[in-house]
Amino acid sequence: MGSLETPMGVDVRDRLLAAAAQDVVHALRASAATVYLVRPEPLKSMLIATAVVVSPLGVGPIEHILADDPVYATAAAYRSGGTATAHSIDFLGEHPEEAVSVPFPFTAFSAPVGGVGVMTAFWINGPREPTAEERRQLTEVSGRLGRELEQLAAQRVPMTPPAVPRVHAAESGLAEGQGAAAIDNAPLVYHLHRLAVQLNHVSDGREAAALACARVMSAVDADAMAVTQVKGDRLVIAAAEGCSRLFLRELEGQLLISASTPEARAVAHRRQLTYAPGAALTRGRVGAGDRDDYAWVVLPLLGGSGVVVGTCSIGSEQPGISKTAPPALATLLGQALERTAADGARHALAQQLQRTLLPRVLPQCAGIRSTSRYVPTGGIDLGGDWYDLVTPADQHSVTALVGDVQGHDIQAAVVMGQLRAAARAYATEGHHPGAILGRINRFLWESSHLMCTCACMQIDLDTGVAQLATAGHQPPIIRNPAGCYWNSNSDLDIGVPLGVDPDSSYMVTEAILEPGTLLALHTDGVINPEETQSDIMEAAIKSSGADELETLADELIRRRSNRMTDDAALLLLQFEGPPAYARIRQLEITQNDLRGAHRARFAVHGWLHEWEMGHIAEKMELLVSEVVTNALIHAATDVYVCVRGYSGCVRVEVRDSDVHPARPDTSPLQDGDLAESGRGLLIVDALADRWGNSPSGRGKTVWFEVAAKPSCP
Repeated sequence: MGSLETPMGVDVRDRLLAAAAQDVVHALRASAATVYLVRPEPLKSMLIATAVVVSPLGVGPIEHILADDPVYATAAAYRSGGTATAHSIDFLGEHPEEAVSVPFPFTAFSAPVGGVGVMTAFWINGPREPTAEERRQLTEVSGRLGRELEQLAAQRVPMTPPAVPRVHAAESGLAEGQGAAAIDNAPLVYHLHRLAVQLNHVSDGREAAALACARVMSAVDADAMAVTQVKGDRLVIAAAEGCSRLFLRELEGQLLISASTPEARAVAHRRQLTYAPGAALTRGRVGAGDRDDYAWVVLPLLGGSGVVVGTCSIGSEQPGISKTAPPALATLLGQALERTAADGARHALAQQLQRTLLPRVLPQCAGIRSTSRYVPTGGIDLGGDWYDLVTPADQHSVTALVGDVQGHDIQAAVVMGQLRAAARAYATEGHHPGAILGRINRFLWESSHLMCTCACMQIDLDTGVAQLATAGHQPPIIRNPAGCYWNSNSDLDIGVPLGVDPDSSYMVTEAILEPGTLLALHTDGVINPEETQSDIMEAAIKSSGADELETLADELIRRRSNRMTDDAALLLLQFEGPPAYARIRQLEITQNDLRGAHRARFAVHGWLHEWEMGHIAEKMELLVSEVVTNALIHAATDVYVCVRGYSGCVRVEVRDSDVHPARPDTSPLQDGDLAESGRGLLIVDALADRWGNSPSGRGKTVWFEVAAKPSCP
């Protein structure tokens, strides 16, 4: 049997779907009909709208339905293999967010389409129950379609649903002037309505432009489309589909002042421009650029303030594209681009403020290793989560703190910064955790009406004794090398949150830490409520191992639920014990130090010979030089180098305050390319026994290890 595993085969499938949906609308006198195809998922399958037939009064279907959702007729028919009926009033109670997609009350009536999908008919102004004849007709059409699709599937025609459904006008038979124009425009209205709903939920201009491309190209049957944003005096491409490379190269970064292109003219004149097939200014814009028989319409995109914020260019083989291109798109997409640009600027400012209030880099102490992670809130909110690690001047102890200030606004962020500064001052003076919490509690009560939870732990690096006090905060996770966890329930007084009672006192609890003990201080955004601390830690260790703090911290953050929108702070420590004292050295290199890499090489050379590890000095100097140079060039921040000597290996950590991850890249750098790439990290990959890079609090850490003996533990 021949194969139709080609675009032509998918076209045959889509024509069958559309014809069957037309039959249902006509036979049942329905307002709309939709054919859903199933998309199998590892956990839950989805029913995706693939072909939609609508009338001017029709309702748009819910385009994505979980196959096991009990409130939708579509899902019920798929699961049962029989017909099912549901009313909009029923499922809106479970899914109120869909109300904006449902302009009228309606009844949905569904029947399975073989084993690959479902046919659903919609009547407005429900609820109503289908008659026996309507049940017979829907079952008959759906059954016939199912058999036809099975035949196509046997010829390897894909049954994969598209990202955007194909929408068709209901065939009415009306003459021109009797409402036929309204019927013909029903698919366009459908897509514009859906686009308006989707644009309300996007926060990125490129995402908004990509949604517009998918919807508009399907609505007007376009062959190519490009959306740009105005950035200063230039145009920047936000999304494009079906366009030639030559056109996109000319469009990207186009100067508005001097350019005479259609897009620049549309911005200058603030009006729609149309170009007939073969027009000189629009040649070579589609596909491979070898055909010129495309008509083009170029729309200026207007923001709510009336300022042109971008352009939308649509090309089609149909000469009437200028008549079908929706004028409402200019305002709809323009306002979305204006809003997302403003949101992006506010979000960037908020994140920059928050990063400024968090530690630039954690102190690295002999006897303990540390790393941190911070995940900001979703949207443009500011979070109040914070962390710190403080080392008194004598270097014989460290104080670890983590806290969560009430609220998600600028006030919460400012209070967070004030509390962190106060706690740091008291910890530096050598106060124990109970005294630190008592002092910052009174400070918060006197200076703000907000509350804050906090955990404070002080570790004596000589003895391994940890003193802990909490103020309404989750206790830290403490796991010894044998895999046993400290039972905080029997020993710890959780305490009252800071800022509630100025006279609150906080009890101190002690724990003895063995060398190799892991400690995780965190806010509630790190731990999923349905899991225990030990379960989460064990699952993360199973995935990443307990040896590498950076990898373990990444895994703990990765396991956060996607539904958690709160910010999250994590301070991860490993107590190494007194034997590590003699083998740690640090160096700070300022951003503008032109001899920073040389100083790092010289320092490492001296430290390794001091530790009687001079036989690996040459390799270590080369590695340190490359990583420090990369950090100084690409991070544009001060750089902190920490070298730890162990019995079997030497570990180097290079930290900066840049938030972009390091990555090796073998492609040649272009002028102005700031990707952290090329020679430096490739050398590390070739010469180091182990290496990695991870986000670390405000910045990132690139670390590597070189064996001092045949193997590095």
